[in-house]
Amino acid sequence: MYEHLSELAQRLGMHMARACTDGLPGHFGDDLLDDFPDETGKSLGIALAELEADGLVTLSHLIGRGLPRARTTWPLFVACDAAITGHDPVEDSVVLARMLIEKPDLGGHAKKLEEAAGWPRRRFNPALALLVPYVADGRTRKPIQNEYPVLGFILAEEDVVALQRYVRDYT
Repeated sequence: MYEHLSELAQRLGMHMARACTDGLPGHFGDDLLDDFPDETGKSLGIALAELEADGLVTLSHLIGRGLPRARTTWPLFVACDAAITGHDPVEDSVVLARMLIEKPDLGGHAKKLEEAAGWPRRRFNPALALLVPYVADGRTRKPIQNEYPVLGFILAEEDVVALQRYVRDYT
């Protein structure tokens, strides 16, 4: 993970990424106190703040609560997944981008793209999420479910060009 983070922040980040078994951002709160019984609320709060400072989680502070609510972000999966799953989401996103360039109709439904990739959802979702910014907002099928980062894409020529550039930049 990120070597400049404290050892506790690194363990905490890995723990949260590992707990997101579907590869989608997850929510954590005071349950982290149970998961790290040898740590104090103060030490965990500082570790969460470290993760937030690097964009690996977002925090929501609640009045009267022990720890802030933490929501994992896609960069956390990028930072941790090679160690957790053995797969790099950036490399996987390049594979998905190439598939979409070759067969743009695969993008219409995330499920079709997932099936074509043949990957488990835990591997697929972080890679798909990395491609979302490269497709125009109006052609992204927004998530109204909790299975995928997006339901799919309706790719236009300029989206294909953006994906080609993504592949070029990350290979």
